[in-house]
Amino acid sequence: MSHQLSSEEQFAEIKEFIAKTWKIIVAVIIVGFLAFWGWRYWQSYQRQQSIEASDRYEQLIAKLDANNPASVDELVAFAKNNNSIYGVFADLRATQFYVEVLKDYSGAQAFLVDALKKTDAEPIQAIIYIRLARLQSQQGQYQESLASLNNVTEQNWAPVVNSIRGDVLMKMTQYAQAVDAYKVVLSSSPMKELETNIKMKLNQAEYLKAKQLIEQEAQAAKEKAAQEIQTKQTTTEESNN
Repeated sequence: MSHQLSSEEQFAEIKEFIAKTWKIIVAVIIVGFLAFWGWRYWQSYQRQQSIEASDRYEQLIAKLDANNPASVDELVAFAKNNNSIYGVFADLRATQFYVEVLKDYSGAQAFLVDALKKTDAEPIQAIIYIRLARLQSQQGQYQESLASLNNVTEQNWAPVVNSIRGDVLMKMTQYAQAVDAYKVVLSSSPMKELETNIKMKLNQAEYLKAKQLIEQEAQAAKEKAAQEIQTKQTTTEESNN
């Protein structure tokens, strides 16, 4: 007896299968169709939103006026309500306006913090962290500035990062560490202008490092001498008693 089904029997089984599952098949087709067109619509919508955001950003940038501090207000509102890359650009441009025109460094810093929340692109984050580090240093937030620099790991930024790090360490009077930072810059083949500037800073840092070391040694010797005198006096008093 053959186990092979005849063509008629196969056709009958297919008809029976379709009769039982046609609703599911139709539903799957409809869902797939809707998902496809939904995705196409979403892509189109996203492109349109990006174009509109780009146009609006350009308009707001054109309206900025250094003689009119209020001209930045619309850009600030746009940055606050836009999480796209143009929202990041708006934050960065608002930062520049706040620093150069308003001299409001804490306000500028807030825009950079906001920008970091809107992007996970490492090249853009690196730029933001570097600008944030500079602002923090300018406000005396030295530890915070060093922490921001530590978030920039791309080696292409090493000269800039270590230049800022050296400047921050100089302000903290940590001259030995500043010397190390400046030497890292010089070892990374910086541009000629930066190299010349860093060599000047390195010379100053090495001088202050040596001076600090001499002062520390003198202070240590002074404290040791004072301790020895105190010990002798104590010993003498005990002997007299």
